[in-house]
Amino acid sequence: MQAVIANALRQRVLVIILGAVLMVGGLFAYRTLNIEAYPDPVPPLVDIITQNPGQSSEEIERYITVPIEIQMAGLPYVQAIRTISLFGLSDVKVQFTYDVSYQQASQMVKKKKKKKKKKKYSA
Repeated sequence: MQAVIANALRQRVLVIILGAVLMVGGLFAYRTLNIEAYPDPVPPLVDIITQNPGQSSEEIERYITVPIEIQMAGLPYVQAIRTISLFGLSDVKVQFTYDVSYQQASQMVKKKKKKKKKKKYSA
C-alpha cells in the first residue's frame, strides 16, 4: 500500500490527469443518465374502480367485479388480482410483474376493457 502511495506522490501529474478524466466521465454519465434508470421498488399496479349506485355488494360482485376479474386474468404478466365489492362500488387491483412498465400495464388494461365494451354492445 505504501508503494502505491509513494508512486502516486512521485507522479503527481499523472494522478491529477486521471482524477480529471474520472470527474469528466462522471459528469458525462450523470448528464446522460435516464431518469427511469432508478429502480422502482413497487411492481406496476392498475386500479379499476367502478360505481353503480343502488346495487348490493353481491350484485356488484356478480355482474361487475367477477367479469372484470376474469377479463384481466387473461392479460400477460399479471402477478395478482385483488378485488373488493361494496354497496355500489367495485374495486379491482391488477398487479403486474416487473417485466412491464406502468404505462404498458395501464395500456393493456385499457385495451382489454375496450374489447369487452365492443363485444357487449355488438351482440
